[in-house]
Amino acid sequence: MASSQRATQAPAASTASSSSASEAIASTTPSDARPSDSRRRDGERPPSGPAPSPAAIDGLRCDLLMNARYHASREAFLDTVHRVLMFLIIVLGAAAVTELFDEKFHLLKGVFGACSVVLAAIDLTADLSNRARCHALMKRRYFELLAELTSGQRPVADVEAHMHRCSADEEPAFHALLAVCWNAAQEMVYGDAARAYKLPKCHLLLKNVFRFGRKYQIAAA
Repeated sequence: MASSQRATQAPAASTASSSSASEAIASTTPSDARPSDSRRRDGERPPSGPAPSPAAIDGLRCDLLMNARYHASREAFLDTVHRVLMFLIIVLGAAAVTELFDEKFHLLKGVFGACSVVLAAIDLTADLSNRARCHALMKRRYFELLAELTSGQRPVADVEAHMHRCSADEEPAFHALLAVCWNAAQEMVYGDAARAYKLPKCHLLLKNVFRFGRKYQIAAA
């Protein structure tokens, strides 16, 4: 679910189509024109690219925090809805509840039974519990990447590539919720200089229900 706007260019690589062609190229190329081959023979590592700027690292931290907070919010919402539905199913499905009312409310037993069946069908069809667990796993993966980035255990380019691989396993995003999490991540990384999306109140209220595929405006810091 990464929404990084940074663009990187990968170095182009080419291989010879046959051994004879590679031998011909090697015979016509001077030995001093192939420094990378000599370094590999000597056991030395090829020179690395330029070090990432602090702005690029902060932008990657913001993306990781945004994705982690997004999955934490989805996990909390889905788990809460699942627990509420389970409570209603148990209460409405209990026949003893109808004994609290007079005989003139005899239809309540049928209504309660029907409601419990409908709510159980909704919970089973939406698969709320399993979806919440998936979001919990994705949240853990993003926080682990953030820890590796902070400790310097992995290069910045590898962390960003892994972040995009994780995003490929995710469901379509709820854009209003994603914008809210982006605002929170910006504030955590940049503090008072953070920017923020302007969201309508109805989008904030229904951010976990509708996907809202519109583009929001960014308020200046």
